[in-house]
Amino acid sequence: MLNQNEQRVLELLEANPFLSQQEVADRLAMNRSTVATIISTLMAKKQLLGRAYIVNRQQDVYCIGAMNVDRKFTLQQPLVPKTSNPVSSSMSVGGVARNIAENLGRLGQRVSLLSVAGRDQDYEWVKQQSEPHINFQHVTQLTGYATSAYSAILDESGEMQLALADMAICDQMTADWLTSHRPLLAQAKMIVLDLNAPLATVEAVIEIARHYQLDLVVIPVSSPKMNHLPRNLAGVTWLIVNQDESETFFDRRVRTNEDFEALAELWLEAGVANVVITRGKKTSYYANQAGVRTHYQPPVVSEVVDVTGAGDSFAAGLVYGQLSGRTPAESIGLAMTNAYYTIQSSQTVRPELNEATLLNDYQYLQKEGVI
Repeated sequence: MLNQNEQRVLELLEANPFLSQQEVADRLAMNRSTVATIISTLMAKKQLLGRAYIVNRQQDVYCIGAMNVDRKFTLQQPLVPKTSNPVSSSMSVGGVARNIAENLGRLGQRVSLLSVAGRDQDYEWVKQQSEPHINFQHVTQLTGYATSAYSAILDESGEMQLALADMAICDQMTADWLTSHRPLLAQAKMIVLDLNAPLATVEAVIEIARHYQLDLVVIPVSSPKMNHLPRNLAGVTWLIVNQDESETFFDRRVRTNEDFEALAELWLEAGVANVVITRGKKTSYYANQAGVRTHYQPPVVSEVVDVTGAGDSFAAGLVYGQLSGRTPAESIGLAMTNAYYTIQSSQTVRPELNEATLLNDYQYLQKEGVI
């Protein structure tokens, strides 16, 4: 792992390998001797290879978006307003981008998270829980903001009575913040973006993907966040979206199967190369610019334990399939497989997940004729 100054020097040299040590020092407001020491350290760590300072960077998948702490409080008796209520509580890590990143890390991918967090204990806990699978080196900590947190109060049957979401820090994922990471993203193996980032930031990510011809997967978070998605989506390789989010974006209601399929055509007209539209237990629909149109029936689970993280696990399965060179049909099969087993787990990311497990699960469901 690199410290902050080492990372700053590396990113600057990555953008321009022919800078002198004095030029680096001037740009970063450091002493030249300090820069010389850092460069020697980077060479020792095999991050730089001689003159000009050629960066030895293995390609990472970069997941951009939210990371947060999820807290659940389950009432032990009916809620009584304006007084103390006895509850049992639990805490877990969350955030769409973070969840997808953990799935991919468990599946053997090199994955880095680009996000923002406060300088607080919540961040330290999320980092501790996530770092075995995710590189947190590019998470920006901000003073005066709290790490994103989601708290839900559930009744005895598990139905939500009240939820509180403190996601204000996500607005600090600005276009300028994103642009500061442009040298990193230029060498990405793939970019995965959730719509917790503001509209201008989403536009900046799409522009980077177009400019450097990178694969970009966009994951909407919810219907209210669809206003973070621009109208020109040329440069988006995959969009994984549900029916409600699609209806919201196009201000169009689905009443028939033809209406549902028409949503995919609208996404393609907006510039998306591949789109998957999901709708829970009902058939999903895949369409691409090459003219492929296919329905997929998700496998039905006999007993759902927790649907939290199902969409994120679906997205991660699809991304893994594409990273490993599989066809869209195979990638969607892996996505459905990962979601199928995730909703039978009490964890947002199932702890037994690894590359061999996912492939064996996929082959088993194929053999059973479930997918």
